[in-house]
Amino acid sequence: MDNVDLQRRSVLRRIGGVAALSTLAAAGVWFGGGRSRSLAASASTTMEGPFDVDLRLRAHPAKVPILPGVPSDVWRYTAERVAGPNETLTPVGESYAGPLIRLHRGQRVRVRIDNGLLEDTTVHWHGLHVPPNVDGQPRLPIEPGTSTTVAFDVVDRAGLYWYHPHPHGPDGGRVGPQSYAGLAGPLIISDDTERALGLPDGERELVLILQDRTFTDDNALQYIGSDMGAMMTRMRGFRGEQVLVNGHPDARREVSTQSYRLRLLNGSNSRIYKLAWSGGRAVTVIGTDGGLLAEPERRRSVTLAPAQRVDLWVDFGDTEPGDSVQLVSEAYQLEMMGGREMMGGGGMMGRGMMGDMMGSERLTLVTFDIVARVNDSRALPERLAEDLPTSPVQADTPVRRFELGMRMMQGFTINGRRMEGATVADDEIVRLGETEIWEFVNNTMMPHPMHVHGLQFQVQERISAGDRTDLHDGIIDAGLHDTVLVFPEERVRIALTFKSFEGLYMYHCHNMEHEDAGMMRYYKVVA
Repeated sequence: MDNVDLQRRSVLRRIGGVAALSTLAAAGVWFGGGRSRSLAASASTTMEGPFDVDLRLRAHPAKVPILPGVPSDVWRYTAERVAGPNETLTPVGESYAGPLIRLHRGQRVRVRIDNGLLEDTTVHWHGLHVPPNVDGQPRLPIEPGTSTTVAFDVVDRAGLYWYHPHPHGPDGGRVGPQSYAGLAGPLIISDDTERALGLPDGERELVLILQDRTFTDDNALQYIGSDMGAMMTRMRGFRGEQVLVNGHPDARREVSTQSYRLRLLNGSNSRIYKLAWSGGRAVTVIGTDGGLLAEPERRRSVTLAPAQRVDLWVDFGDTEPGDSVQLVSEAYQLEMMGGREMMGGGGMMGRGMMGDMMGSERLTLVTFDIVARVNDSRALPERLAEDLPTSPVQADTPVRRFELGMRMMQGFTINGRRMEGATVADDEIVRLGETEIWEFVNNTMMPHPMHVHGLQFQVQERISAGDRTDLHDGIIDAGLHDTVLVFPEERVRIALTFKSFEGLYMYHCHNMEHEDAGMMRYYKVVA
């Protein structure tokens, strides 16, 4: 039986995972066709209890209704609360999105992760400051039919984080296919300081996961195929034909004439969103990846790259019942590196083709239908967070440079290197307790959302050699981040402090097709 399973996993890998969902499910593979496995737990941490929160999280195939007609085959996370407050787990709609996990700063958490898939997976706690063996890295895969248990203390600021798979094997990464199949869920950390601000909560706090998907005529998820366009898609990153919000198309929410808190996660594989309001009102940003800003920032539009989160405040007090307001992603066109060819050395593509590839049409994300008039006297505080750290940078803070490049027919690189297992180069070793400036230099024609595992950082400087775009105008660099968007011909400096844990962490582009193709490396924290 093990040989059969290995063959099935190999087939699944060759045909791209999601494209095989309908076929395998119809054959009874997902639920074993009479086959069962025991889930043998293996501890990946030695942290001892007691635990304030104890969860069991399972990744598994499922059928869910997404479009009218037959249900779609997806992969999803479901969870069970073994111990902890009642509000720890909350469904995110009725589709495939993983449950919202609510934690409080200072809690001690244990999670048993069961792999009900037919291939290796992991669960990465994106944005959280956790030990390396808890981080869900590809060097620690959870094999099919087995489980692992992780534990950590909640030490991060109040904010919106998320969890998703992070497998990468000898044949390449599987982050893109597994996430595209549906494996993603939000995680919110709260604390007493944030609660004291009286920001909208309960039914007036909306968590919105943005993902784009393409479907076949029979409602099957369609990912990257093997046709002539597949190489271009992998190079650019997959972008679906329609946007789903919390796993639903044509998302609508009924609201009243009050203020609301919108907590948005870009869970798309590669699509960048240009968030704006249909009526032209300002977009009010109160938080980013690592929690609340010191004060609100108001923009005409806000740029949200893959893996990034943004916290918006909106007041519908100027509307009337019967009105509708739309949150949209406005059309944009990225200006690529003028004159250069993408692959260099007599490369394949010039500016025109890539320019067409990097544009985006206008998309409606969520329609808010105003259904009731409610008097709401609460105003947005002009001062939000007092706990944001000051810049740790000193005159002698070392600068570490990362050149983002591309090799002919070999994909994207970091300092000329691609993913090589858990190996680290000499210039990828950092010291525990020290602060560094990392400078990302984008020498490619495409933007790269660069993510660093295990910590939050501050954006210090952004220097563009090319023309600024309206996407630049929507960038929020204030606050704390774990993912920063670096445009073509741009240098971005971030300040990081390596604290608490020694060991291996990752840094990579969070365009999922780019990281799967090798634009990902480990760095090592040593004492």
